[in-house]
Amino acid sequence: FHIIFDVKCDLTRKARFVAGGHWTEASTQLTYSSVVTRDSVRIAFLIAALNDIEILAADIGNAYLQAPAREKVHTTAGPEFGPDNIGKTVIIVRAMYGLKSSGAAWHAKLSETLRDMGFFPSYADPDVWYRPAIKTCGFEYYEYILVYVDDILVLSASPLPIMKTIQQTYRLKDEPGPPRDYLGATIKTWSIPNETRTVWSMNCMQYIKEAVKNLEQELAKSNHALRGKPNTPMQTGYRPELDISQVLGPEQANYYQSLIEVLRWAVELGRIDIHIDVSLLSSHLAQPRIGHLEQVFHIFSYLKHHMNSHLVFDPNY
Repeated sequence: FHIIFDVKCDLTRKARFVAGGHWTEASTQLTYSSVVTRDSVRIAFLIAALNDIEILAADIGNAYLQAPAREKVHTTAGPEFGPDNIGKTVIIVRAMYGLKSSGAAWHAKLSETLRDMGFFPSYADPDVWYRPAIKTCGFEYYEYILVYVDDILVLSASPLPIMKTIQQTYRLKDEPGPPRDYLGATIKTWSIPNETRTVWSMNCMQYIKEAVKNLEQELAKSNHALRGKPNTPMQTGYRPELDISQVLGPEQANYYQSLIEVLRWAVELGRIDIHIDVSLLSSHLAQPRIGHLEQVFHIFSYLKHHMNSHLVFDPNY
């Protein structure tokens, strides 16, 4: 067993006691587990607006531990198992975090529950589940459940009973409520001019703010800072493939790769203005150079300068 420290996609920190899955062998069929795509979430928000249905969000607690282990794994009990069990062989019967098959085991367990509730996976995205429903006014539509590991969104005219049914099988970390954030994006409601219905929107402003803040704190440790107020994501005329500056060492290269991942997620959440530049720099993940890292800092400076950049829609357009 090991303690793993991680930074999630929403930049929050997490520490978890996990099994040493890197010591086990498991086939691909036992380990693959899909998650809902960001595009599906955006389409779901559009469906909710068009059909005037509500959305509730919830997070299932200790999700993997709800599923039986698919692998035959054992460990030797240490002091944490109690003085009477030290040295005994312990068989792992639950899909502990860290085992290679745990993600797939949990996915199969939740899928079984959703099927029992009458939901079916869509052909376009198997983590978008749907079932036919009828509003009290007689309007026919589909209810949806979107799943990203243990984060679920329910779209329905009456989403609370669906959540209560799920809650009968799994423990939810908090009571179901309107989504405030999902996969690092900030979720907000806004009203269409001259209409009474409320629609949902996603933005990455808070994610960008936290990402810039974290980078500045890291740079401050070495008496560095983000400089300038650039109006372009990458310096004008810079060509990453022609950069011949010094190759980064292993530690700096890893740092470069982690920053690229942060920028990639920002693109996923809507910052398409940096898409091309991040893609060009991503092609040098195997052997990044000092010049490439400087351009990454340049992009963060650009994001800081354009922190509140967003599209403004003209309702009369």
